[in-house]
Amino acid sequence: MPRAPKPAGMAVDPRNGARVVLPSVPLARFSLPKRSDGLAYDLRTRRMWGSLWADARLSSVLSPVDRELVIRWAQSVDDWLKALALGRASPVTTGSMGQDVASPYFAIAGQALAVAERCEAQIGVGALNRARLGIALLAEARSLVDLSAGFPGDGGGDSGGEPDPRLG
Repeated sequence: MPRAPKPAGMAVDPRNGARVVLPSVPLARFSLPKRSDGLAYDLRTRRMWGSLWADARLSSVLSPVDRELVIRWAQSVDDWLKALALGRASPVTTGSMGQDVASPYFAIAGQALAVAERCEAQIGVGALNRARLGIALLAEARSLVDLSAGFPGDGGGDSGGEPDPRLG
């Protein structure tokens, strides 16, 4: 059986398990930087970029250190869209032995999508990723009173004023 922790202030380390709360500095909205390869961004990439900043709950939790991660996400999404379009334009190519093979653009698209999905998991793009990060999904939080109001016996339900039999 492990020992119980010492009371606050009695441990050698004065923090004694207390969490340090750092002040939150949100990342200010910035425009999508130009690509280093000189290509223009796809319209869907630009729309996704705008949607990221339009979502106040999501953009408010991004901090300045996330800037490069957000840029990497946008560039990976753009690479995925472009490679997928090229692969779909010519889905089958000729391999080194003359056989038909899938376009190598599909592999490039898959790699770009994997990077984009890893970035999305870190910045909270997508409902499941937001839930994993603890970003509230509901527009308003319901209190315990609101949740229990529908149960019989508390006056909020349809029990007709009958007391809860579990309470004796």
